[in-house]
This record gives sequence, C-alpha cells and structure tokens, in this order.
Amino acid sequence: MKSRFYRVPFLQVVVLTAVFATSILDSRADLLKAGPMAGYSKMRETAIWLQTNEPSQVKIQYWPKDSPSKKSETSTKQTTIDEANTATLIAGNLDPGTLYEYRVFVDGKPVAADYALEFQTPPFYRDRFPPPDFKVALGGGHYANDKAYDPLNRIPGGDYSIFLAIAAKNPDMMIWLGNNIFLREPDWDSDSGVLSRYSKNREQPELQPLLGSVHHLATWSTHDFGAEGADRLSQSGQHARHAFDLFWANPPHDVAGINGITAKASWSDVDFFILDDRTNRDLTSRVSSKRQILGEEQIKWLVESLRRSNATFKVVVNGSPILNPADSPENLQIAEDERDELLEALKDADIPGLFFVAGGKSHGELTKLVRANAPDVYELTLGPLTGRPASDTRELNYFRVPGNSVFQRHFSILEFHGPEDDRQMRVSVYDVNGTEIWTDNFHASSMQF
Repeated sequence: MKSRFYRVPFLQVVVLTAVFATSILDSRADLLKAGPMAGYSKMRETAIWLQTNEPSQVKIQYWPKDSPSKKSETSTKQTTIDEANTATLIAGNLDPGTLYEYRVFVDGKPVAADYALEFQTPPFYRDRFPPPDFKVALGGGHYANDKAYDPLNRIPGGDYSIFLAIAAKNPDMMIWLGNNIFLREPDWDSDSGVLSRYSKNREQPELQPLLGSVHHLATWSTHDFGAEGADRLSQSGQHARHAFDLFWANPPHDVAGINGITAKASWSDVDFFILDDRTNRDLTSRVSSKRQILGEEQIKWLVESLRRSNATFKVVVNGSPILNPADSPENLQIAEDERDELLEALKDADIPGLFFVAGGKSHGELTKLVRANAPDVYELTLGPLTGRPASDTRELNYFRVPGNSVFQRHFSILEFHGPEDDRQMRVSVYDVNGTEIWTDNFHASSMQF
C-alpha cells in the first residue's frame, strides 16, 4: 500500500518519545484528550474516533491527499460526559484505494497535530489488477501505570516507546488482541470506573501518532472485561461492552443472533474474522460438553463466513488461543467439546488460507496443528505490548513450534505480499525497539486443500 507514515530510524525513537510526549500535549491538550484514531475502513467510508477534554462540538474535515482542494466534512457531533466525551465520526462518499488527509475541529477550532493525520480506503482491485501488498500490526496487553490503583511495590507497565516502534514499521492497519486495558478491582462495577480506565490508556502520548494514521480494530480478553476469568455472568460485562463500543471504531458488529463484538473486516485479498471470547463464556459446569467460550451461534457464523470467503488468506482473531491444546481457562481447550466441534467443522469445510491469531497471554509463541488429509494450520499467539511479560511458561502446549517463544514485550507485523499467483504472508515478531526476534513466511499455495 501507499506509504503514509513518517519513517523514523529507531535509534531516534527513544529520544523522540520525550519530544512527542511534550509537543503533542502542547499542540492539542486544550482541545483533545486522546486521538484522533482511524477506525474501520470500507471502500466508501471510514470511521474516525476522538475524545475531547470537555463536552464539545466536533467534526472532521478530510480530502484526498493528492487533491487538497476537494474538501469534505463529516456531520457534527456533541461529546458528552456520560460517554466520556468520545465521538466516532463517519467520513463518507469516499473513493476506493485512496489516501486521505484529515483535520479535527473542536467547537469550530482546528486542532493542530505534530504528526500525520491520514486514513485510506481498501482497494477495489478484483478483476482489475493484482491484490495490493499491505501490512497489519498486531499486539495486545497495554498496561498504563496508575499508581493509586496499581499493585503495591510493583510497576507493571513500561516501554511505551513500543508504539513509536510499531509506527516506524509503517503498517496500514493494527488489530488489538485483548487486554488492551487492564481493569482494576475498583473499576469493575461501574461505567465511571471502566470509562476512566479506557481514558487513562488511550491518552498515552507515545500512542497518539500511531492512532492518527493507522486503522485500528480490536477484540477483548479477560482484563478488558473485568476480573480474572470474567465471563457472561460477570457484573462488569455490561460496563465493559458499553465502554468498548465508545472507545473502539470497529466495523458494525450487528451479526444476527450474536450478542457480542464479533466482526469482519477485509483489506486487499485478506479477510479478518474478529471473535468474542467473553460474551458467551461459561465454564461453570464440571462437564466439558456443557462449557462454552465462543458459543454455538458464533461458531456457526465463523464457519459459514469462512466458507463463503474467497480471500486468499483468512485470519481468525481471538482474545485467547484456539489451537493451543493445554487445558487452561486461557485456551479454548478448556471447553474441549466446543473446540473439537469448531476444528472438525473447519476441516470439513475445506477452508484454504486459514491462519489464527490470539492474544490474552503473558508470553508469545507459534502453534502448529497438523491435520490428516488437510493442510497444517498455525496460530500466532502474542504476549503484552506494555504489560508485564512472563519469564517462562510451564504450559503443556505440545503443538508449540520450537524456537518461537517470546518472554519480553513485543508486537508482530503480518505482511501480505507477492505476485497474484504466489501470494505470501510474512509473520515477523519484534521487541520494544523494533528489532526482529523471529520471522517466517507462509505461501498461500501451502495452505490449500
């Protein structure tokens, strides 16, 4: 895809962290608390999220980067205290495959930004030209320190310059894999608590440039939802859902029969299927056949949507691992019958180009499931971006690929590239400085039945 983001040698990034933290606040602190953030993007419209310091009238002005005189505006929205002064604005009447610049207005005043504010629309390429190459950043586990609510004598979060390292890789999109916030006990039982925690995480200064020019989608995991192991019976669930809808600009998740945040997004020749592992979670039964994490309707939707997809690669995103065979509440395996049903249905459907991505863990790894009479399928599991990583794991994931475990803060880039008859997906994992930890390349031809 087109280069949209400034390119910064990472040796300068740590130095620039302090500069960004100061200059961003100087230029926008009076009007914006966080954002703007590019959200979902379709060929004819894009969502832009923002948060003001106080109730305000907000709108976005936007134009094609190569035609700055062709300016358009979103409708004006009023931010309110009850919704944490957030707003999601829709930029419409767009053209496919086009790069746009934009500007935020708060109470009629243009907001200055010391970094690029750009968004783009997916290409209308089918039957016209080969699928364009593009990159997707992946990460989860963002812990913003808050001394009054943090564990005593511990500093759980750190290395916030990782967001500048991600931006320096110039991704087109970022998918957040869960534990995107870490709710503390005082937050769980009120909208005020959950919204305050989201606000604290979203205003991180180093995060702002990444929000402004990269399209962001998200799922959630246990710490976005409440206490450890939070499920459909958790009191925090209603507050978590309300806040998720206010702070993320995901594609509309009004899937018939599914009460959750399940969503689908597409870019070039790749479809992304974003699952919800909290809304239907119920592990109260001692009998595996009665346990569920995804729920019957969501599984039916996933299998049927994958079956209908003609994308080269089909990436399934979940807030916890699906392929990991270890019997743990952090893995789908704890609901063994449900997991077996899903994997069998996926195999029976002869779905090519299948790849899984999971969050919700304190370490990273690559899992490989060998299937009889079917292509092997992989799952990339990522640990924290800024949260505290594990120093090791005793989990018995006997499908783990040797040499791919990561016990430090990290992120990943999926790069979809290659000619039309040899499309490939390069998976790379990086440390907080943007230094490569490991990389592997998957050919679409090896993922066919």
